[in-house]
Amino acid sequence: MSFCPQPFNRIEIYENGDVYNCCPPFISNYCIGNIYQNSFDEIWNGEKIQELRRKIINSDFSLCADICQRKMNEETRLPEYNEIMQKYPEEINVSSDNSCNVKCKICRDDCLRTEYNKDKLDEEIKNIWLPIFKDARIIRFGCSGEPFASYKESSLIKYTAEKYPDIKFHFHTNGILGNEKKLKDLKVYDKIDTITVSLHSASIWTYNKIVRGGNYFKVMQNIKLYSEMKKNGLLKHFRMIFVVYEDNYKEMEKFAKLALKYNAQAEFWALRKTNNTEVCTNYEKYSVVNKNHKHHKKLLKILENPIFDNENIILYPELKELRSR
Repeated sequence: MSFCPQPFNRIEIYENGDVYNCCPPFISNYCIGNIYQNSFDEIWNGEKIQELRRKIINSDFSLCADICQRKMNEETRLPEYNEIMQKYPEEINVSSDNSCNVKCKICRDDCLRTEYNKDKLDEEIKNIWLPIFKDARIIRFGCSGEPFASYKESSLIKYTAEKYPDIKFHFHTNGILGNEKKLKDLKVYDKIDTITVSLHSASIWTYNKIVRGGNYFKVMQNIKLYSEMKKNGLLKHFRMIFVVYEDNYKEMEKFAKLALKYNAQAEFWALRKTNNTEVCTNYEKYSVVNKNHKHHKKLLKILENPIFDNENIILYPELKELRSR
């Protein structure tokens, strides 16, 4: 019997207010409501999520996509996992703003900075967002933009830290702006569970090719900071992300060594058609995971390296499958 705890303890909220229990592609874009159109009580125990929970309880994953990797054993089911949940979600992914300070070739073609009316935003945070967080154990920011470049997400972070001092944070960042001063200004320096840095390179030359408008030296400065924070018990998990494609695959081994040097977990993801950038829309041209790519055999040779056996080096499914062959 298979089971998944996601519909019982977790949500993702997107910029337009849509709510999902999982990454939308993993759950076939099964939206359970919208925080700007429905009360959260209607969303959290509404008909759509009850249907999803009922199916999962019966090991029916027909509402989920085949690419989902989260199916678990029946042992993960707790007694309180029912169609109606008394407590609000423990884990929340916030993607409330797509604003970012850089243009990564695999992510976006333009920097985005959204302007907000401060008074209206404060009212929205206090009346709509904060009540949703009341039972949260961990909140993740940076799923769609750069949390430290976004006025909205920075405000959300600070308000949340003040109102719920026991909540821990997970920040997914490009690593440029999240320095010690910024973390202390947001009152989260000692409230962080995980920091994930998307770097995609192991040298300044490759970094500058991929991250347009970035600052490699500031990123490395902050990576050293996060490493020290983890060493001193201020950070539970430190992860570094590398999306593998034609421009950077030769640096996979160096990136793995760089992550290990700073006591981080290195995660290698395959390129996906997730947006309209030149790289993603020309997937076949840039994806070395594609068996027809001219450098595919070189990637296979790189994956033979024993460094990828290290428990702190994670290959996501497509790459893991290639290596296992």
